[in-house]
Amino acid sequence: MTPRYKLRTLLILLAILPPLLWIGWGKYQAWRAEQEKLEGLMFLLNLPSSPPTYLSPSQPRELPPDSSDLEHGKGP
Repeated sequence: MTPRYKLRTLLILLAILPPLLWIGWGKYQAWRAEQEKLEGLMFLLNLPSSPPTYLSPSQPRELPPDSSDLEHGKGP
């Protein structure tokens, strides 16, 4: 390898990387602001930020009877 090839590679990287990092950092800041907004909303609504631990995926949830089922005589 010649030093010229190394310098050319360095110049290409210096031309490409700063704009990519700038765009990526802007997207990260927007994502982080959205996450903080959602965390604040969850706090105001007093909702847990993660699913409750007492419900495991193997336990199916009991759904209330549908109102149309009650009208047709199906249900409690």
